Amino acid sequence: GGEAGGARGRAAAARARLAALGVRTSAADALAGALRVAEVGVPAVEVRTLGGLRVLRHGVPVPAGEWQSKKARDLLRLLLVRRGRPAPREVLMAELWPDEDPDRVGNRLSVLLSTLRAVLDPGRVHPPEHHVTGDRTTAALVVEHLDVDVERFLAGAAAGLAVAAVDPGAARARLEPVEALYGGDLFEDEPYADGAAPLREEARAAYLAVVRALGDAAGAAGDTDLAVRYRLRLLERDPFDEAAHLALVRALDAGDRHGEARRRHRLYRDRMAELGLPAAPFPAARTRLRVVRGTGDGRAPEGHAQGT
Repeated sequence: GGEAGGARGRAAAARARLAALGVRTSAADALAGALRVAEVGVPAVEVRTLGGLRVLRHGVPVPAGEWQSKKARDLLRLLLVRRGRPAPREVLMAELWPDEDPDRVGNRLSVLLSTLRAVLDPGRVHPPEHHVTGDRTTAALVVEHLDVDVERFLAGAAAGLAVAAVDPGAARARLEPVEALYGGDLFEDEPYADGAAPLREEARAAYLAVVRALGDAAGAAGDTDLAVRYRLRLLERDPFDEAAHLALVRALDAGDRHGEARRRHRLYRDRMAELGLPAAPFPAARTRLRVVRGTGDGRAPEGHAQGT
């Protein structure tokens, strides 16, 4: 509550989070909202891939000892990037044991599949193939039975960006909780994980689109600080993004942070020079009407051009 300081931003973030959970935030719907949060609860099995691979059961990370070997985690990565599509056993074996005869490692793959099933359902609450299916030729994750953060992120990003395209004013409420899901690039703990590059790039591109839309929405609403923050996040991921550099310079200049704007423009010129590309000039200064306090005659203070 309250309108001072960062209270409005925190309140907006809280409303966005509740909206993502399907909770209405009017006083009349308070009880229904609380019940909805209780229904959502903590996922029985959550697979986190953004920023690094982790599996949580009822919110608690699976102990390292339960994996028995790094190969079991590698198998999970291989199945996750298939996004529910069956993977041929020969392909899995070639990825996991590239220098060994496939005829000799078939049993090892079966053991790893059993280990993975035990990690995802140690109490055997579900049938054996509830989370991981397999036969003599293929294996696959049943992603519908798992809470996989990258899948949730991509679905939320697509839905939020579709809304932003037709109603930019609604973009922030839809996209802020989506942006918060992105804890880092896919399998950041294993950046060279086999076969992960296409999904990593898809998630990264979606994240950049989400942040760009949020920056545009904040700028349109006149929230300079938030617009600057989102532009900086874009440049964190891609320091050569020319559009992000120029949008940041414009946001700083519009917020009367002229020294910062000039410094960021110099940094932008340096980045373009590294690429051998010409840099755009500093955005034209805004025309301002300056009224000198005490005179009321519209004269501009020294160092400022008088405008209309």
